[in-house]
Amino acid sequence: MRYLNYLKKGIFPAIFFFALLIHPMKVNAVEAPYTTLTQDKDGHYVNTQTGYIPFAVYDKFGEKSLKKPSDLFLSTDGKMYLADTGNHRILICDRKGNLINSIEEGLMGPTGIYVDEDGTLYAADPKAKMILVYSKDGNLIRQYETPVSPLFAPNSRYAPSKLVANLSGSVYALSEGNENGILTFGSHGDFYGYFGANNTNITFKEILRRIFFTEEMKNAFKSNVPSAAINLDIDRNGLIYTVTQGADYGGVKKFNMAGKNILPEGYDDNLVTDIAVGDIENIFTITNNGYIYEYSREHELLFLFGGKDDGKNRTGLFIAPAAIDVDEEGNLYVLDSETGSITVFEQTEYAKTVHTALNLFQEGYYIESREPWEEVLRRNSLFDYANRGIGKAYYRLEQYADSMEAARLGGDKIGYSDAFWEIRNTWLQQNVVKIFFVLLALVFLKKLIGRIKDKAPVLRSITKGIRYISNKKLVKELAFLKYMPKNPADAYYGIKKEGKVSIRSSTIVYLLYFVIYVINKYYSGFLFKTVEDGYYEIGTDMLQVFGVFALCMISNHLICSIRDGEGSAKNIYCAFAYCLMPYIFLKPVVIVLSHFLTYNESFIIAFMNFLIVTAIAILVVVMIKEIQSYTYRETFTCIFLTIFTMLLILAAGFIIFALIKQVMDFIVSIVKEGYYRGK
Repeated sequence: MRYLNYLKKGIFPAIFFFALLIHPMKVNAVEAPYTTLTQDKDGHYVNTQTGYIPFAVYDKFGEKSLKKPSDLFLSTDGKMYLADTGNHRILICDRKGNLINSIEEGLMGPTGIYVDEDGTLYAADPKAKMILVYSKDGNLIRQYETPVSPLFAPNSRYAPSKLVANLSGSVYALSEGNENGILTFGSHGDFYGYFGANNTNITFKEILRRIFFTEEMKNAFKSNVPSAAINLDIDRNGLIYTVTQGADYGGVKKFNMAGKNILPEGYDDNLVTDIAVGDIENIFTITNNGYIYEYSREHELLFLFGGKDDGKNRTGLFIAPAAIDVDEEGNLYVLDSETGSITVFEQTEYAKTVHTALNLFQEGYYIESREPWEEVLRRNSLFDYANRGIGKAYYRLEQYADSMEAARLGGDKIGYSDAFWEIRNTWLQQNVVKIFFVLLALVFLKKLIGRIKDKAPVLRSITKGIRYISNKKLVKELAFLKYMPKNPADAYYGIKKEGKVSIRSSTIVYLLYFVIYVINKYYSGFLFKTVEDGYYEIGTDMLQVFGVFALCMISNHLICSIRDGEGSAKNIYCAFAYCLMPYIFLKPVVIVLSHFLTYNESFIIAFMNFLIVTAIAILVVVMIKEIQSYTYRETFTCIFLTIFTMLLILAAGFIIFALIKQVMDFIVSIVKEGYYRGK
């Protein structure tokens, strides 16, 4: 009996403790150690319910540990493959971390792995400078060494780091230090060329450098080459996805068979390090600082969670995340290279509801997706993507008014346009006869008034009052706007020599422009509005509009004074105002039309805006020529110098602002230091 007590008190606890060390650790997380975010229709990050919670952590695989692992892959047969780079091997485990097999043959430091439907294993090993292919039993059957092909330049680097394969056995690989794109191999190792290269971003500074620098000066600078993709994945349809670090936009790409990116551009974390694609084509990325992003297949953000571990070893946070993958049930597996562990995240009920609705929505079952989307909104009213789905459902049900409302709440302008077109079409069909008779009545009324206006006392009084107001000096000056399109040269002569307008009337024109600008910005139709609903910044608008006017006039007056122009500061102030005539007359029409047109007629809005800009530009050219008595050559020289002067003034302003800010920061730091030392 004593012997049994001894065992209970000594050996059994020791065995239990040892078992904890070698067995994977399971985490029953009630609360995640992070906040989960999503994006609203305006692109702002907002809190949402937790979509994923850490479920388990695996840091032992049998008796083996990982050393600087680089990749993981979940095969369709329930296995988990790990690229144990530091130990020069690939481990094969089940989904609970139990070791099944280990492959070391031919490996020097594998960093990328992929397993096809038949269980064939592909490994990218940059140290060995080759791609190795293993059978389902782990036997080495092929090696893809440096391509010998005219398509592969002799000076190109071949160090395969990541790879995928399609159903036909073609292999797509990334090579360290090779910016030409994805290397493509046939099923027998034949090199087919490159695929899906990133574009080179050329800045304005680079353009100026290429124009003005000599070849020797150009060679002193670093070559402008595109950033190479850092990782890739393939979906069930055989489409390739890549991620590229250092790009805020376009860091995640989805290529079709022709090598064209078909993923809508959106904001991507520039520290992204891996990508995985789920069964419903939802896209997962993970960044170097531990953040996990989930997108729809249209690149709409669904969930953002995770983060950097601060040394407290909190489950769900990471030190150096290297890879991510997703299984058939939607669970996420994240590999941390620093700790050599794998964290498994399981979906919450909320995430499952989102994915159910998303899958139905993406497959075109809009009506069926309505109920789960409504459940999502009941749990989180800020999940705007759900409103888009509900809007599509209402559209299919021909409830167009409800569809418009939901589409607007979700920021779906295309859905809003389609629903509005249906409502407008129905209204026009029901009221076309009424519209015809109303127009006919207006024409008749106009002719009738023209005939009796001199006979009817009331109409005579109204006509007399209109004539009296029209003869007022200020009204005449404002009415001079109508003369601008008839003969601009003569109009500017009247402004300069005949005093047709005044500073007061010109100031009113500037104010009228600003009022129309504000109405256009904040009260245009939803489809053509460029700012989010409920957002106003009138003070900033005032500074921008009148600041640009002042900068233009000051710069132009400075240049014209130097170049012997005849116009005074008053002439320039008044003439510039009347150049805005096309905006004053046509923009209100555009604003009204924006409430009645859909995207099908958006070309009308675009044409009218183009007409306004073109007309203003022509009036400015004529104005400078007539006010300053220049030739056309002198006029365009003056315009170019005016623009250049404006840029110099802006640059000087930014420099002065930066210097003042530095001085203020210095003074504040001195004051703070004196305060703390005094304490």
